[in-house]
Amino acid sequence: MSQEEEIIRKKSKLRQEIEELLHKKGLVLEEGISAVNLDTGETYRFQDYSKLQEFLKGRKGRWYIATPGLKYAKEGGY
Repeated sequence: MSQEEEIIRKKSKLRQEIEELLHKKGLVLEEGISAVNLDTGETYRFQDYSKLQEFLKGRKGRWYIATPGLKYAKEGGY
């Protein structure tokens, strides 16, 4: 196993551990990535970064790209 593969495996295991701890607290990671037009307030969600890039090609305005966040897994959260 190369050093790069070992790093990837360690990151994957660490991510899994973090997701399990969050789940125990009632939190889950949101899927996808968001783009918000700062001029109009429009918000769009995409499953991956390449689809977001394709969407933004040729669009004017100021755009904010938001990475996935956390949300409560159950109703009745904060």
